[in-house]
Amino acid sequence: MHSELMIIGLSGGIATGKSTCARLFKELLPGTIIFDADVCVKRLYARADVIAALREHFGDAVMRADDQVDFSYLRQRAFSEPSEKIFLEQLLHPKVREECLALLRKTARTPESRLFVADIPLLFENGFDLGQSINLLVATGRETQLDRLKNRNRWDDKTIRAVLDAQMPIETKLTLADVVFWNEGTENLLRKQCQRFLESLNLLSASTLPPNA
Repeated sequence: MHSELMIIGLSGGIATGKSTCARLFKELLPGTIIFDADVCVKRLYARADVIAALREHFGDAVMRADDQVDFSYLRQRAFSEPSEKIFLEQLLHPKVREECLALLRKTARTPESRLFVADIPLLFENGFDLGQSINLLVATGRETQLDRLKNRNRWDDKTIRAVLDAQMPIETKLTLADVVFWNEGTENLLRKQCQRFLESLNLLSASTLPPNA
């Protein structure tokens, strides 16, 4: 691994804005490499070995008529039965970690990349360690999460509360993070936090900012 590569663990609660934060990092520092655990999980759900494991455990009810995984069914099972949530985590998390470390190894061989960001929703819950120097949390209040999930996902209140209640409280994550971005405002305010953070790491300066940043 080249000595100038900075590794950051990025987390937050659902709808707090961590994916937006990762995008802003890449816009501000174009050589940034992002590992997105949510994207990885979606890709895994299309893999034949994962689908086979789901069918074996849940039966054919886990599949829609078009032979795609029924995420509504999985969400209902996972948040109503803790043992099913544990099953899914044990099935997917080792594979997510494997893909993240593989991308990190590839990035480490590319001197042009100075920042690797692992966007991991369960960074703190799972004690995910990839040799990161900093664990960064993007946080909001619970009411903001509720409003964003209603507007973005169109979930009903029962589903939203079940999802939020299943996650580690933001208040707990605040005590575990090295750096916190508070994201109750506009995207431009979050961008400014990202910019100041990169400047504090000597990864960015006014002379290296991309146009319109």
